[in-house]
Amino acid sequence: MQRGNAPPPVSPEQKKFLLFQMVYLMVSFAMIIVITNPTLRVVIGSSLNSIFYPLVGFGGHYPILTIIVSGVLIGLILSVPRYFFTDWLRMGRIQSRSRAFSKAYREALKENKRDKIQKMRKMQTDMMMESQMVSMNTMKPLMVLTVFIFLFFIWMYIFVDSLSYQLISVPWGTNLNIATSTAWIVPTWIAIYMFANLIIGYFTTMVIKYIDFNYKIKKAERQTSADMIQ
Repeated sequence: MQRGNAPPPVSPEQKKFLLFQMVYLMVSFAMIIVITNPTLRVVIGSSLNSIFYPLVGFGGHYPILTIIVSGVLIGLILSVPRYFFTDWLRMGRIQSRSRAFSKAYREALKENKRDKIQKMRKMQTDMMMESQMVSMNTMKPLMVLTVFIFLFFIWMYIFVDSLSYQLISVPWGTNLNIATSTAWIVPTWIAIYMFANLIIGYFTTMVIKYIDFNYKIKKAERQTSADMIQ
């Protein structure tokens, strides 16, 4: 009886990635259950009210300020550690190699070089795994932080629902209910929160990257100068 080709052995990196992916999916599934279940949402959000309300609640008098400040704080809390846990040099090498690979793969397809295409598909699998490992190494230390941000987000649900008034005036409309969706796919308060979060997160990452890369370049230049003197 002829046996088929045996599947390739699973590497330790693949095992680590699959384990991380399974844990991440379980955590994400638990978050979805909480956020879609009103009872759990109220219980968890109300228990966190004594922590977050004095911090950014502003007595419930300035709900837009609360939402914007919350987005800014979460953007800062997430973007700073994410930057330092990201291997930017390795990521840059992967992106550069990926661009060169894509060009070579298109040429191989155009010239119908089957042997080369077969080898390049194996290379593509290895490159994808390396990219996934970089993402995993970035996300793994942030798992606890992600849970904290999720809990903060649940509290914001309770904060908005408990407001004595939910109608606001903004540049694009008056008497706008922040708890419901109008022109947005999501409720207005979530859109405002995400907007503030994305802006501060992008700006913070760019500033840290500029300072960090300049420091590393100057350090390398000083080291080169010292080596030349010696």
